[in-house]
Amino acid sequence: MLGEFFAADSADLDDTLVEDGPAGRYPIVEAKTIDSVSISTLGEILGVGPYDDLIDEVSEGPAAESGDAGVFTIPPRMRDALAESDLDAAVIAARWGATEELSAWPVEDVQTVARELAALARHAVAESQQIFFWWSL
Repeated sequence: MLGEFFAADSADLDDTLVEDGPAGRYPIVEAKTIDSVSISTLGEILGVGPYDDLIDEVSEGPAAESGDAGVFTIPPRMRDALAESDLDAAVIAARWGATEELSAWPVEDVQTVARELAALARHAVAESQQIFFWWSL
């Protein structure tokens, strides 16, 4: 599965964005094989809520008519936790990388995504934007 975290206004989630993705239009963090399960697990690691509550929120985004692409919604409290200036991305990456969902990822890749996602979250907070995750099969 292809995937990209991106920062945008919720009003920007049109059919073209859902179908084609954010690359070239919005700041992105590429993260292949990420899904609603691994995003919700990250939220639990960040301490923003239990997995069972987060999975419902994350999965609320729109999907393309084809069913081959869609957007997951990152809860604002998760964006804010990622944007915290005292966030230790290396510690978060170590815990996230130890989960079943990301166990096959190289440690360096998990660290890069965590670090870049924290920077994207800071950008989103500064611009009053949300973070979303575009996926495509």
